Parts: sequence; structure tokens; C-alpha cells
Amino acid sequence: MCLLLLAVILCLPAESAVRKRKIRPNRNPDSLVAAVLSHEMPSSRKMNTSAFPVQISVTGRVVQIQSDHSQLLPIYNQNGILYLTARLNKGTNWLGGLPRGRYFINNRPITIN
Repeated sequence: MCLLLLAVILCLPAESAVRKRKIRPNRNPDSLVAAVLSHEMPSSRKMNTSAFPVQISVTGRVVQIQSDHSQLLPIYNQNGILYLTARLNKGTNWLGGLPRGRYFINNRPITIN
């Protein structure tokens, strides 16, 4: 009798041991968005500029940006695709960590060596 009870206990999984499978909704291929990267400067889109004027200078691999207002500054890569948006504080801002290459800040070409 004890052996039968022990066999039943070992064969049946405990409630906490049962893993429930997550059910994911079926994805319709029409609803997926694909990103397309172009190697050309987009002709139909205009690059955004900062709301207020800024002074930009490059020292080595660091970009110094002087701003009289707090604002957001979009930075585009050489293909005209938005690379990042930098948050500027009033005064001098230092932007480092950009990989080598050519960028556009306020429609002005900047080269990081």
C-alpha cells in the first residue's frame, strides 16, 4: 500500500512544477514594419536643425557645442539618417564617443577623425 502511494506521488507532478506555456498572438506579416536603409541622401526629407543657434567646433574626437538655450540637437550620419539626438544645456556642451566618420549638425558637415 505504501509503495503504491509513493509511486503515485512520484508520478504526478506538483502544481508548482507544471510550466504553463505563454500564448503569443499570431502575427500577421502585413502588420510587421521593415526598416529600409538608404545609402543615398534622402531627397524627400529635410534634416531638422536646432531651435536656437549653436556654435560648433571639433577638437580631436570631441565636439564642443556652445548653446545659449537648453534644447535638443539632432545629429545625422553621412547618409542623412538620424544618428542621435543630443540634449544640450545652456553653456558649453561636450559630445564625445562618436565613431569616426562624417556627420551633419545643423546642416553643417562635421568630420570626426
